[in-house]
Formats: sequence, structure tokens, C-alpha cells
Amino acid sequence: MRARPLALLLALSAGCAGATAAGPGPHGAAPAADAAALDARCARGFAADCRALARVRLLGDGAPRDDRLGAALATRACEMGDPAACGDLGVLYALGRALPQSDARAAALSRRACEAGAALACSNQGALLVEGAGVDPGVPGRADEPPGLRAVRLFRTACEAGVPEGCLNLATAMEAGRLATRDLPGAGRAYRSACASGLALGCHRLALLVAERPEVAPDLSAAALEARACGAGVVPACLASNEKPPPPEPRTPGSRLVEDRGSFALGITGAGGFHPGDLAAVAGGPKRTLEEARRPPASLQAAVPPALRVRLGVNGAARPDGPADPAVELLVETRRALLGQCYASPRAVPGPVEVDAVFLVDGDGHVADAKAAALPADAELEACLLEQIAAWEFPVAADGLSGPYLVRYAFEPAPPGPAPALAGPGWLRPALRDPECVERALEVPPEYRTANVSATVRVAVDGAGAPRLVHPLAPLPEPVLAAVVAAVGRCEWAPGADASGRPAPIWTTLTVRLGQTSR
Repeated sequence: MRARPLALLLALSAGCAGATAAGPGPHGAAPAADAAALDARCARGFAADCRALARVRLLGDGAPRDDRLGAALATRACEMGDPAACGDLGVLYALGRALPQSDARAAALSRRACEAGAALACSNQGALLVEGAGVDPGVPGRADEPPGLRAVRLFRTACEAGVPEGCLNLATAMEAGRLATRDLPGAGRAYRSACASGLALGCHRLALLVAERPEVAPDLSAAALEARACGAGVVPACLASNEKPPPPEPRTPGSRLVEDRGSFALGITGAGGFHPGDLAAVAGGPKRTLEEARRPPASLQAAVPPALRVRLGVNGAARPDGPADPAVELLVETRRALLGQCYASPRAVPGPVEVDAVFLVDGDGHVADAKAAALPADAELEACLLEQIAAWEFPVAADGLSGPYLVRYAFEPAPPGPAPALAGPGWLRPALRDPECVERALEVPPEYRTANVSATVRVAVDGAGAPRLVHPLAPLPEPVLAAVVAAVGRCEWAPGADASGRPAPIWTTLTVRLGQTSR
């Protein structure tokens, strides 16, 4: 999104002063999301709809709240390349909400999302910097920039892009004069913008400022501002308005944000704001032992070929099937196609090979007790699958250990001739004779071309320059992957060569732009 000039943004916000006192802005007026429609589009591989559905589940606004499923949906959208979802995921890691708390992960995801154009993530990155999370040498050209000044710059960037949390945080910094030069009129304008956009905390803090310094916004009434903030469940605003506080809702800001006037907010669109120091409560309940967790459900045991059950440890007495875990199953399905990367490993069997893997998820969301077995046996493929799966992370479960879960990948037969190899020192990688051929030949369904997504794949090109295998390196919708595979096959390739200059089948990596940035 193209950033609007701050002067224009503030002028527009000032023009909304009447709406500020009269009724809800965009955050409050939006209709409830159609969770079923979002779910159907998310299942088809639309990352933006997975992100929207994640917010529905995290906020309980349009469907029952489910933090673990919300975190899984945000992870899916982020892994599919949606920057705003990565920003939301950063907030979940900062709060430890359905994910293991990690300031480092929160800061890295926020920075990555901000740099990719998600303006709300820029505000979140600034709030984390103020808290001491993610402090780094800065961006090129600003290596000596103090974290506080960098945070203010990030708040301003987000505010200029129309993000209410960015305006709230910018106003808070201006009012306190702790990170930036104290500027009460500027704080009033930024608070006004946040309030006009429907952020109740912006209305409340603006009311406090107007009550103390009426000259900051002489056209506004502190009482009217508090009445609006009360509508979103801000308790002190209701007390100031002599109104009964309504029940908390998604737009209600965190209590610590309300109590601490100088605090900075983390934001997820549709929520009222979160204090960076608030950690989500860890769900209680009995913890499962390793022996209990290893006992397979009857359906999982039945799905594993009998010849592999002993190697996978699912040959004992099965337990009755319990409810499915959609959070884990969603991410397993998202990542399954990435296991094709193991085709670059040496193969013991040239024909088709099916590899089954069984794993648990521990109390920190990491894979535990993973086992893999191939039919026919192939130790190299088994080891590669275990290495890939070990890097997966999932939402945490209340009982500590969850599972077991089954993931299966069927490897197609090896193409004729020597197996493709990864390029070594002195090797020549295969290359497209026309670097733009794949993008011109790409016939992606129109609905997928609107997404700001690139497809990164690994291609095996034989010694004659013919592409033989294509595997994704990041999750892709099936129609997109099929279109990329077809386009790769329509283009001419220059074969690669080994260190001695002889043509050889070699793997190479290709990134394909799918469409223009969505507006």
C-alpha cells in the first residue's frame, strides 16, 4: 500500500471529528466475517483468506474463538507468503498465545512483515523495540540510530499508512516526550486519527489529553470521546461517562494498555490492542506421559501399512479415536508438499517409494519422538524426511504432549539416467535460455494472479537440458504449483555441467512472480 502524506492523513482525520464523537469507525462498523466462505477459500490456497480466518478465530468475531486454530491459520498464511499474517504471528509469539513465547521470533517476524509492506507490523516492531525485544544494529544507513528513535520512525511510517495502532503509538511517544520531542498538538492529531479509525484506546487517551489541555483540540469534547471509548468496553471511560461498562469484546483494549497511559500497543487488525508485556495464560489440565502419547489412535494405526507399524512404533494396543486436532492437521497438510525436497537426497530405490512418518508435538510446539519408515526401505529418504519434519513447529497443546500424528509422502520414480545432483564447487547450474520464459508461459488461474505471491521451486534439469522434476520450496496452492510445473516444461533450458565440464542432471532453484501486488 502506498503511504499517504502525514499532513493529508491528519487533515482527513480532523474532518472525521464529528464521527469521532458520534459513532463507531471502521474497526467497529465492519460486519462479521463469513467464516465458512473464508474457510473454503483458505482451503483452496488463498493466503489472505487464511489470515482473515485466523483473525476471526483469534478474536472470536464471527466464529467461536480458538487460539490454536487461529495460530495455525496465521502460520499457514505466513508460510504461503502473506506479510500481514507474519505480522499477526509476531504478536502471538510476543504474547505466548497458543505459541511458545519468544521475543526473538516476535521481533524477526514483525521486521520481516514490515519490510514486506505490512504497515501494522511496523508499528508492532516499534513497540517491541521499546520493550527491548529485537534490538539490532538497524537498517543500512542507520546503524547508529537508537532503538527509541527507530521506534518513533516505525510508528510514524505505520500512522502515515493509515494504521490506527501506529497513530496511537506515535501520539503516545509525542505526548510523553520520552522517545521523541514532546509535541502535544502533534499527539492530539495522531490520537484523533487513531480514534477516527475506530481504535477505542485512541479515543480514551485523546479524552484524557483534551481534559488536561483543551487547547490541543478545542473542537472536541472529552465527554463525547469517553462515551465512544466506553462503547468498546474501556472501563475508565465508562466511569467518566457514568455508564455501565459493556462486556469485553474484540475491540476492547488490554487492561494494562488502559491503566498505563504511556504504554505502546501491539496490534492485530480488528482487536483493541495488546500490551507487549502481557503473556497469555498457559492452559492447565493433566499432562500426558510419553507412554500415553505414543499409544496410537485406532484410525492412525489402520492407516499405516502393517509392514511399517513396528518400525514406527504403532504396533501396540490402539486407543479409541479422539477428536481431531485441526490446528496440527492444517499445518501438516500445508507443509506436506515440501517433503518433495528430499528427492535431492541420494536414492536407494529408483522406483516409487512411500515414506510414512509419525511424530508427537511437545509442550513448546516442537516435533518430538519422530520416526520414519519407507516402503520399500530407503534409509536416505527416511533420514531426510525426519530432518525436514524436525524443523516444523505447531501451536502448543494444554496436555503438554499431543499426537501421534501421521504424515505420508509418495516419491515418484527417478527419471532415467543418473540421479540429479545438487551443484557443487565449480559446477555450472542449469539456466533458462530465456530468463522470462516461465513467467510468460505461466497460465495461473486469474484468481491466484491477484495475490502478491512468488513461487519458489527446485527444478531438476537433465544433461540434455530437459526439466524432469519440480518441487516447491514454500507452500503453494495446488493449481499454482501445477501451472508452474507446466510452464517450466514449456521452456528451453541450458543444461548444467559438473566440475569437469561434462553435462549432468543438476538441481537449480527458480523463483516465479505470479501477479501484481494487490491493492
